[in-house]
Amino acid sequence: MAASLTKQLERCLNGVVVGPPLFDHSGLLPCMVVYPLFPNQLGPAPPTTITLTEGLSRGVRLRDTGQVDRVHVENPLDASILLGESEVLVGKTQTRALQISCLIPPGQRASIPVNCIEERRLTEYHAEFTQADICPWNLRSFKLEQLARHGETHQHRIWDRIETFLSRTESPSPTADLRAVYNTHAFDLNSLRHRYPLHPGQCGAVCAVGQELYLELFSAPELLEDRYHQLLKSALIEAVIAPQEQVGSPEGVRAFLGALPAAGRASRLVHPASLKGKGRSAVFSAQGITGAALMADQEVVHLCAHQRCWGRTQPFPDVLPHLDQARADWEGGAFFSLLEEEYGPRRRRYQAFKEQLDPSAPPEERKLSGRLAPQGDVRGLRAPPPRPLAPRLHDFFLRIFQQH
Repeated sequence: MAASLTKQLERCLNGVVVGPPLFDHSGLLPCMVVYPLFPNQLGPAPPTTITLTEGLSRGVRLRDTGQVDRVHVENPLDASILLGESEVLVGKTQTRALQISCLIPPGQRASIPVNCIEERRLTEYHAEFTQADICPWNLRSFKLEQLARHGETHQHRIWDRIETFLSRTESPSPTADLRAVYNTHAFDLNSLRHRYPLHPGQCGAVCAVGQELYLELFSAPELLEDRYHQLLKSALIEAVIAPQEQVGSPEGVRAFLGALPAAGRASRLVHPASLKGKGRSAVFSAQGITGAALMADQEVVHLCAHQRCWGRTQPFPDVLPHLDQARADWEGGAFFSLLEEEYGPRRRRYQAFKEQLDPSAPPEERKLSGRLAPQGDVRGLRAPPPRPLAPRLHDFFLRIFQQH
């Protein structure tokens, strides 16, 4: 398993280009630099997988099992659903966070491992989770390290970590809900997130926050596009609550990416027993790097990792010339225009594919649901045929028409 992950990480990261850094020149913002990641080659076919947020809006059901460490998921769609590591499940019950990334194949049900992130709230058996959010990296890296070293997470340690985190960030919550930190700092988060826009065709990012590097990478730009606001918020909250003058350099980011395959040699498989089909999840912690990878069909579908760079950062004014040079190296190049030109038609096909996913329609009306529509042609997509009125409603309207 470790050798296979190392090879797949090498192949994955060799196909990634580090783009020009995003940062603020004024010095008024926290020292956070975002290094966008791009595929060096973009294929014509978009994925046949959608994110959890998209799935919830199209009929995917997540329900509380009554157990603090398990959530039931049901996928009625003709597409696989990507559940991302540390995605937060929100509903009329105790808030949970997914332990690992996993793929839920079409038409499959499964029990997924989670952690509770709202200690002082009771579970509601069979209550549904209807929204998805994301954990701050402070908890994400802690959970991943627990999984990599022990093969499990201890719930009481998660609760202790959250209590300390909420206290330190002055984010009161009567139910000890981790999401309270987002409410406390909502103004800053909303003000700052626009400084780090998503570029068409982007497939990942490395966020440099003080002495921390946070990586999130997807196999397809479409998957990142649906989750980018969550990715950014997970790292940006760390910059807001603990602003620092130090930051990592472009050279440090490249070294981080280069060290990931070696760190993957210390991996541990943590795939849910109830989940059948393609996709394996692994966690690793070595050489100061903690991370997790979801693999399927000989590729890395989702990769997230964290590295502490103690003693290897510099004051932001000292790093600024390197950041300016990194941006200047990209000016005048044709990479972005070519990538955007290739990504446009592909993205339209993906949007058409998502619009066809309708679990309420009969199978004969969903023949295209598992396939992509012809490129650039969505005229063949038809709405489901009208259904007959209920007998009582039919008689009601018939009497009205007869009277007139």
